[in-house]
Amino acid sequence: MLRPKRKSFRVGPLEVDRINRVLGTELEAADVWVSKACHAHIAEDHPDAYPLIMANIIDIVREPTWVGQDPKHGNNFYLVRRIAVGPDQTEMVLVAIGFELSPHGTYSVRTGYLISEEDVTKRRLRGSLHNLRTT
Repeated sequence: MLRPKRKSFRVGPLEVDRINRVLGTELEAADVWVSKACHAHIAEDHPDAYPLIMANIIDIVREPTWVGQDPKHGNNFYLVRRIAVGPDQTEMVLVAIGFELSPHGTYSVRTGYLISEEDVTKRRLRGSLHNLRTT
């Protein structure tokens, strides 16, 4: 069976000022891109979340609710946003982005997946996830 070809695409500019302030980083202003490989990874490894992530990735990257970094994954940071999926139903979506600029001068999405409300709470309590809307 042939695997569908996934295209790379531009997500848009990264909100570096707020992220730098919250994480204490020095990210440069640049666009965020999803590579063909990352696009395929999200589609194949997170198929249940794929439609929701792809439909909302621009909003997640441009207007995240939370930003954080997992000490185990020091090369990346993550953005989290609650997405409405029904009348009274939401899902939390995490998009991980690499800290380093690509040779093209852009940031690269590494992965995207659903995250539970419980995991968001745990990360907030241990100080690895910070609310961008209150800072």
